[in-house]
Order: sequence, then structure tokens, then C-alpha cells
Amino acid sequence: TPPPPPAWRSLIPTGIDLFTASVYPATLLLGSVYSTLSPDTASTDSYFSRKSNFANIFFVKYGWLWTTLVFALHLTRLRSPSRPQALLRYALATLWWVAVTQWFFGAPIMDRTFTLTGGACRAVMRDPGAVKEVLGEKVLAATSAACKLAGGRWRGGHDLSGHTFLLTHASLFLWSEVMPVLRGVRGWRGWRTGGVVGLLAVWWWMLLMTGVYFHTWREKLTGWIVSMVQWCIVYVWALKTQPQIRDVVGVPSV
Repeated sequence: TPPPPPAWRSLIPTGIDLFTASVYPATLLLGSVYSTLSPDTASTDSYFSRKSNFANIFFVKYGWLWTTLVFALHLTRLRSPSRPQALLRYALATLWWVAVTQWFFGAPIMDRTFTLTGGACRAVMRDPGAVKEVLGEKVLAATSAACKLAGGRWRGGHDLSGHTFLLTHASLFLWSEVMPVLRGVRGWRGWRTGGVVGLLAVWWWMLLMTGVYFHTWREKLTGWIVSMVQWCIVYVWALKTQPQIRDVVGVPSV
């Protein structure tokens, strides 16, 4: 019998891997190029340039909740033996979302990044003349959520794009989990498939709008890099090269 292929060969990305990994940075690049080349009014005066737009308030603000609901929908069509491991993979994805945006032994990673690069929550001076009467600005809070509650503003540091992170991280997770179903006998048919693909379409559109209207290219780039971490570790490295981990968390299936 021929010798088994070397382990490094399993890390060679498939066509699906390349598509999944490339579509989101390409979307951000497209949005950024459009924003740069379009007239000023087209790049600033739009319904989606307002944070109060319906999709942002109703969907993105509760992004991981919607991702959870759609994944639960997907879970109902899996075979019973596959569900516990699918839930474990969901838990790993959720832990990364929590670490980056909610809590990481204190402030989340995105807020730690902001403060480590010189940022802080600063008091908002209601009376511009009062600025002359104080030495500097009062530091109010160590996290963006606490800063907002305190009525301050997050200033001075590198603001890793939370929208870019959430939308890309959620999309990578959902694509990896539903792809075996989409490539199977039933393919794209069924209302549950429609629910998953519909949310993926919403996430793609809102990522494009983030590319056009919000954040600098550095902030979007770091948001995308951080969004790739959990997907690369779990779906590209562990499930392909680590049998012990694969036995525990399983692989996406039907």
C-alpha cells in the first residue's frame, strides 16, 4: 500500500475554502473602493450610511442572536448523533464572539486593543468654554459599553471594526456548517435552507455597507483578521489535521 500523504497536504485549501475565505475581504475592498471613487454625497448621504437604518438596528445590533436562531434552524435537520458535536462547534464560535466583543477576563479584546493603542473613554464637555478650566479630560470607563453609559466618547485609539468582525465571523461559521447540506441531495431546497442563506445574504450586504460607509481601512482590516482566527483554527487546522480534536467536536455533516 502507498504511504499516507504528508499531514501538510490536508492544509491545502479546497475551492470551497478559498471561496469562503476570500469573499469577505473582497466585499470590504469593493466597498472601500466605491467609497473612495464615488462623489461625496454618494458616499455619505445614504439610508445605509446612518447607524439608525433598520437592518443595522434590527439585525446587526443583535447579530449573534440572529446567527444563533438560524443555526438552531439548521440544527433541526441534522441527524440526532450529529447535533451534540454541532452544538460544541457553535459553542466554540460563541466563545470567540464573547471574547472579542463582550468579555475577555475583563474588557473584551476589541476594547483592550483600543486602550493599548492609546485610546480611552473621555468626558464630553457640554460647555466648550469649560475646557479651558480643566487640565485634560476625565477618563470615565475602560470599556466601550461603560463609556457609552457614562455619556463619554471612545477616543484616541485603534477602533477595531466590530461590524466587520461580527458579520465575517458569523458568516464563516454558518457557511462551514451548512455547506454539507447545500452540497447534498436536497441542495438549496427547503425553507430552513432559505432561512440560513437569507441571513447570510443580509450579513454580506451589511458588510458591504460597512466597507462603504464606516471605519478606516485599517480598522476594517484588523476586524477581518480577528474574524478569521477561530475559523482558521477550528475549520482549517483542527478538523483537517488533528484527529483527537476532530473526534471530540466532529465535522459539519447532514
